[in-house]
Amino acid sequence: MISDSVFTIGQCQVIPIEYAICFSGQEKQSLQPKFIELLCYLAKEYPRVIPREELIENVWNGNQYVGEKALTNAIWHLRQNLQGADGDSEVIETIRKVGYRLLIEPVFLHEPERSQPLITEEQVVPANQAPKGIIALAVALIGLLAIVVMQLTQPKQYNDLIVSEITKEPGTELFASPSPDGRKIVFKWSGEQADRNLYLQDRNNNDRPPEQLTFGNNHLSHSVWSNDGQYLYFAKRAADRSQCHVIQLKIKTREENPIVDCPLKGGYYYIDISPDDKTLAFHGFHEPADENGIYFIDLTDQQSQPIRFSCSIDCGYKDRDFKFSPDGKHIAVTRRVSRFNENIYLVNLASKEATAITTNEEDIVGLTWHPSGKKLVYAAQRADKRSGHIVDIKNKETAQIDIDGFSYPAFATQSGELFFQQRSEKYHLATLALDSDIVSTPFPLIQSEFSHHHPHYSHKQNKIAYVSNESGYYELWLTDTSGKNRTQLTFLERSIRYPRWSHDGSKIAFLAPIEGNESDKIYIYHMDTQKLSIVPSQHKVHNRPTWSWQDDAIISAVYESEYVDLHQIDVKTGDSKRLTFDGGRFGVMTSPSTLVYTATKKGLWQKELDNNLFNDSPLEKISGKDFRVTYAWEYTEQGIYYRKNYRRYHLISFYSFATQTSTPLVKLPKDSLGSTTNLSTLASIDTLLFTQADSPQSDIKKLTHPFLQN
Repeated sequence: MISDSVFTIGQCQVIPIEYAICFSGQEKQSLQPKFIELLCYLAKEYPRVIPREELIENVWNGNQYVGEKALTNAIWHLRQNLQGADGDSEVIETIRKVGYRLLIEPVFLHEPERSQPLITEEQVVPANQAPKGIIALAVALIGLLAIVVMQLTQPKQYNDLIVSEITKEPGTELFASPSPDGRKIVFKWSGEQADRNLYLQDRNNNDRPPEQLTFGNNHLSHSVWSNDGQYLYFAKRAADRSQCHVIQLKIKTREENPIVDCPLKGGYYYIDISPDDKTLAFHGFHEPADENGIYFIDLTDQQSQPIRFSCSIDCGYKDRDFKFSPDGKHIAVTRRVSRFNENIYLVNLASKEATAITTNEEDIVGLTWHPSGKKLVYAAQRADKRSGHIVDIKNKETAQIDIDGFSYPAFATQSGELFFQQRSEKYHLATLALDSDIVSTPFPLIQSEFSHHHPHYSHKQNKIAYVSNESGYYELWLTDTSGKNRTQLTFLERSIRYPRWSHDGSKIAFLAPIEGNESDKIYIYHMDTQKLSIVPSQHKVHNRPTWSWQDDAIISAVYESEYVDLHQIDVKTGDSKRLTFDGGRFGVMTSPSTLVYTATKKGLWQKELDNNLFNDSPLEKISGKDFRVTYAWEYTEQGIYYRKNYRRYHLISFYSFATQTSTPLVKLPKDSLGSTTNLSTLASIDTLLFTQADSPQSDIKKLTHPFLQN
C-alpha cells in the first residue's frame, strides 16, 4: 500500500492517492498505479540503493515472474515521465547488477515512515569487539525466524493428494451433488448435441453408464439431496423462459413435484437444504426486491410461502451461492459487490450478523462445508484460472488445493467424501477469411497455454488490441495482424475487459476495477505517451465502451438501480448524457449523429442523436426474428457480421444492407463462441477476428486431502 503523502522531486509534484504527477504550471498526468508505487518506494528510501529483489517484493508482492519484466518497464516509463524534473539531470540511477536509487531528494508534505534495514551502519560492531560465533549465531537465528514467519504467513500446500475419477464421459459434467452416503453422484451433463440434463452415477456400478434423470430442453443447474437420501431438489426453467419451478424429485419413483416458482432471469440456480430437511433455500425473486436473492421455504408446510432471507433494496451487493452449516445455525453466503469482487460471509441465521471469511476474491465458483462444521472448502476464479482453498472457520488458517480447474466442491454429508468438478477452460484469438473461394474454417491467430480475449483491430495502427492472462491477470496487449510482435501495455494486476480502439487509432478504452474491486472505471491508454488516464464518470458500473464519432466521448451502458441504458460520457469532464430509453446494452456510432445498438428487446436498432432523445423512436435496422444477439456483432458500411445461436451449433452470418438478407458464413460447434464474445473486421485483408473457446472438458472427481481428515 502506498503512502498518501504528497511530495515533490525537483519541479515535479507527485500525488500518490491520485496516481498522478504534476509539473509546475502544467496539468496533472495520470500514471499507472504500479509506476507511482515504485516511485513512492524509491522516494521513501532515498538516498539508499534499493535491490531489484526488494522492489519486486514490496511493489509486486514478490512475484518474480511478473516483477522482473514489470520493474524494468516501470523504470523506463518513470524516466520518460520525469524528464525535466531537475533540468537535464537524471532522476533515477541504475546501479548495475544491484538495483536503483533516486538521485533527487524528495520533499514530503508529511515525512513517511522508512523501512529499517536489519543492520544499520551505526549498529555494526567492529570485528575485534564481537566474536565471530556470536555473529554466526545471530545470522542463523535471523534466518530461522524468517523461515518460521514465511511458514506461518504462507497458505499451506499439500502434495500428497489423492484424486479419483468418478465420470469420464465425453462432454462436460458439471455441479456434482453426492447423496449423503456418497454412493450416488448427480451431475449436469452437456454433450456435443447440446443435451443438458441431470444424470445419476451409481458408484457401486461404475461399469454401467450414468442414468438420465431429467428429459427435455430445459435449463438446469445445481441440485441438492435431502439428508435422508429420498429426494433431489433442483430448479428447472423452460427453454422459452415461460416458466420456472423448483422441483422435488423422488429418487425411488422418479416422480417430479413442483414446489415453488423460481425467477425467469438468471443462469445459476443455487440451491441447498437445511440439515433437518425442513427448510429449502433457493434463488428467487419477488417485488419490491432489486435483485434475485436467497429465499427460504418450509418443506413441512404445503401452504408455506417463500420468505426472502437476502437484503432486498439498496444492498450494495448480491447474494449468490450459499450453504447451510452442519449444525443449522449459520449459512455461508457468497456476496458479489461487482463483477470483480465476490467473497464468502458467514451469516448467523438468527441474528443475520455477517462475518467475512475471505477477502480479495473476484469470483467464487463453489463452496461446501466439511461435515464437522470446522472447515469450509471453496473454489475461486481469477482471469479464467480456477483454484481450491480450505479455510479453518475458527482461526481462518487457509490451505491451498493444488489442482488446476478445481471448482464446485461438494461433501457427502454422511461419508465425508469430497467431490468436485475439474474444468479446463481456454480461449484463443481466431481469424476467418472472408474472401476465400473455398469454404473456410477459423484459424488460430494466437494460441498458447494462456487465454486471450476481446480482440479489436485498428486500421489506423494496423494493430490488434486484446487481453491475455499470461501474467496471472488479464492485462492489455498489442499484436500485429499475424499474431507476432506482441507487447504488454498495462501492468495493473487487475482483470481488464473489452479494449476498444478510438476511430483515429490514438487511444484504447477498456474497463478495469478500481482498488477494492467495488466498482469499475473506464481507462484510456494513450498510444503516443504510453500513459493511462481514467474517465471521470459519475457512474459506478459500465459495460463495453465504444467511442463517439469525434473520439471525445465514450459510449457505454451504465447500470443504475432504476435502469440500464447507453450513455455518452465525456472523456475529460465525465459529463454524462443518456442516449437510449429502451434498455440499450451495446452501441457504436456509424456517423457523427447515428447510433446503432442492441437493447434488451431483440433486433438491431438505429437512433439519430440530433433529435429529441426521449421522444425519438428508434428504427429497427434488423428484425428481432433474425437478430437475437447482444454483443457478438460488427458493423460495416455494407452490412453486419453477427453470431446466430442455435441449440446444437453457432453460425457466423452476414446481413447485407443492400439486399436485406442474411448469408451464413461458417458453422461452429456449440459453446465455441461465447455469448459475450465480440467480432472485429480486418478490412485490409478481408478477415473476421474473434475469440474462440477450446473444446471445454469437465469431469467429476473425488479428492482425498490430508487437511480434511479430521
